[in-house]
Formats: sequence, structure tokens, C-alpha cells
Amino acid sequence: MINWKIRYCEQVPDDLQPSDYSCPQEPFWFFKYFEKKPQVDVVDISAPKWIEKVENKSRFHFYQTLKILFKVNKYDLIFVHGSNSAMLLCALKRFFRLKMPPILDVDISSFHQAYTSGLIHRLSQFSSKAFDYMIYHTSSQYDYYKEYFPWLKDKCKFIPFGVDYDYWKLKTYKDIPEKNQYIVCVGYRKRDWNTLLEAFGRSDISENLYLIGNPNIKCDNPKIKVLPFIPIDELMTYIVNAKFSVVPLDDFNYSFGQMTLLQQMALGVPILAADVPAIRDYCNCSNGVMSYKPYDSSDLAQKLVQMSNYSEDIMNAMAQDNMTATKTSVSEQEMARKFEIICNDIVGNINGTCNTGTEINK
Repeated sequence: MINWKIRYCEQVPDDLQPSDYSCPQEPFWFFKYFEKKPQVDVVDISAPKWIEKVENKSRFHFYQTLKILFKVNKYDLIFVHGSNSAMLLCALKRFFRLKMPPILDVDISSFHQAYTSGLIHRLSQFSSKAFDYMIYHTSSQYDYYKEYFPWLKDKCKFIPFGVDYDYWKLKTYKDIPEKNQYIVCVGYRKRDWNTLLEAFGRSDISENLYLIGNPNIKCDNPKIKVLPFIPIDELMTYIVNAKFSVVPLDDFNYSFGQMTLLQQMALGVPILAADVPAIRDYCNCSNGVMSYKPYDSSDLAQKLVQMSNYSEDIMNAMAQDNMTATKTSVSEQEMARKFEIICNDIVGNINGTCNTGTEINK
């Protein structure tokens, strides 16, 4: 169960990344890297329009639970990517004491953006007690669980999100006339545009700034180019031709912005990023990412100047460090390896075939 929409197709599509489609030719997404290839039934959040409107307001994806509820016991494991897709299923399991396969949840948003009170928070607490195990992609989330979800603190694990280096780097992107003459910033939500715009104006660096993804940004600086959401290949072309990238995330203690960061690392782009919990683990695994203090325009302006003045050799070394990290510690293959250990251990423990249970926390 995943908390986004995908395309169900008969052949592998050319215009989508593996997390956005399901087809019979290969296991879904990172499951294709499991040593023992699983059969994966992918259930996304697609629903009738009127139900989607209700789900968007409630912030729970309940319709996908109804799609699997009456066949749930045919599975060995229920793998839920996004806690808002798990809430109804787990509430039903607890309330009606239903027998179900083990439930492995990947908590992306610290249970709805790390709420500490209110109805959504209490519902999350109730439902999460039905989890057999939980994975999170931002290490600092553990402090939140320890305080507000203490029943999960001994059955959860931090696994870094991983990117498929081969998928992104082995594609070809054309050079454009303004290559290395601009810096790029990609994103639509949860970006600190104000600090970036102020810092860029103060830095007076020679490069232009391309903001891609949010056409609503207003500025009168002629060196700033605002572009709307664009097709993925065009976006990647802008990224690989940039001198470096800026990732000005807001400061929240849950997972977001990681895919943006890792894709750019895989493409060999030096990066300047806000030092926030969501991506701190990932920035620290490579010398190709420089950090700045979030919401501090003076620090960001100084770092913009510093990176603008770096020699070609330094920038190439940063690019190489980023690519190396996405082939090793934050690769999709490494993420899959760790997930496979946990999936096997959970299913093995339920079936009585695992004797130790120690692998799960390695």
C-alpha cells in the first residue's frame, strides 16, 4: 500500500521512474533488488473523485484499505509506505481483533507532520499499536516516537532512503547554452523561498538563479528565472547543466526533500542545502553537500559566494563524492538489502521459522 498514485501498465514505460508504475515485467520499485524476488501486489491511493476530496480533507487514505480488506489474508506481509495509508487498516485490526498478516509501516511524515495533540494524533496513536514493525527515513524522528509512541521505540529502525544511481546517471541529457552559468533550485512546497531570494540578492554572485516548480514565486530580480513544473527529462537537463544546486528546505522533523537531494547527488551536482533534520543524515554522508543554517540569509549568502568561487577541481570532487554516496550508503540497492532482511525476519517470526530475531535490528 503506497501513499501516491501510480500507472498500472503492461510494459515498462519510458516516461516514469520505477516508483511511479507497476507492470508484470518486473517487481515494483526497489523490490526488484531483493535477492529473492517477491510477488508484489501494489495498491495505490487512486479512488473515485468524491472520495479523494474526503481523503484530502481528513488526511487519511482509507479507500485503498477497502480495496484489499476482503483479500488481506492472502498476503504474507502488508507493506505500507506512508502511515496515512495504514491508519484505517490498523484501526480495524485493533477494534475488531481481526487476524491479519504482519504489517510493516514506513512512516514518512512522523504521523502527520509530528503532531503532539488533537484527533489525528490520537487516531495515529491508536492505530500504530497494530504495527508489527516500522521504518523511518529521518533518524531524528526517533525522539518523537520515544516520547509520543513509546510502544514503537523497540520495534522500529532508521533506514536511509536510497536512490537508483544507474537509473538517473545512465540517462543522457543535452548541454544547454547557459551551462554552468546558473544555479538551480527545485521544488514546490516546504521550501524557504524568502531566505533564498534575500540571500541571492545579497550575494551578488555572477550566476543566475533558476527556480523550478513553483510558478507563484514573485520577484523582480532580473537574474532570477521562475519556471513552472516541467517534464522530468527537461527538469533533469536543467539540473545537470547547473553549476550547483540549492535545496532551501523548511525546518521540520520528518521526511521530505530527500528524493530531490538524492537525485541531484546521483546526477553529480554539487549541492548547497539547509541543515535541517529531513536531509541531515544524507548531507553528512558526502563531502559534495555544503550546509547552511536554515532561515539565516547571511549564512546562505556567504555560502553562495563560497561555492560560486570554488575552482573547477573542487566542484568536480564534490560531484564525484555525491555520485559515490548514491552508489553506496544511500543507494536504492542498499535500502532494498536492509528492507529485505526486515521483511524476511518479520515473516519468519510470524511463521515460526526465524529462531533469533536479531537480524531485524542490524
